[in-house]
Amino acid sequence: MTRTQLLSLIIINLVLLPIIQLSYNLLFMTQIAESLFQIFLFPLFIIILNLFLCCWRLKISFYIHWIFIYVGQGTALACYFVWHYSQLTPFPHMPLGEAAFDLYMVTFLIGLWQLVALFIINICTFVVYLFWQTIRNNDHKKKLYRI
Repeated sequence: MTRTQLLSLIIINLVLLPIIQLSYNLLFMTQIAESLFQIFLFPLFIIILNLFLCCWRLKISFYIHWIFIYVGQGTALACYFVWHYSQLTPFPHMPLGEAAFDLYMVTFLIGLWQLVALFIINICTFVVYLFWQTIRNNDHKKKLYRI
């Protein structure tokens, strides 16, 4: 993997995904339901951005690509937690620990559902990847026999 390929993976998955997460928290939280964004739209953004990398013809192995996707999702989730923790103000009758625990639980559940969604997408793309490798190898063998 070259330096340019690694830099593009880092920019897309470790920089741009947390920026998307924070921009949702700053701009679109009142317009888009959080569950819709966290479970459907955010994994969709991850896949679209990484498909852009694949269409850019970078020679990145499938496994390294998905490792960076998972690390980017974790980084975006950490940014989500830090943003909400900085704005945490419990109700007057509620202790601070209870509000923080609620935030921990919400962050854990969001991360779990995003992880499940990405894992399902990962399995589907792995099957397509294996199918593509099989077709490509069979086409190569057919070309050898035609000569």
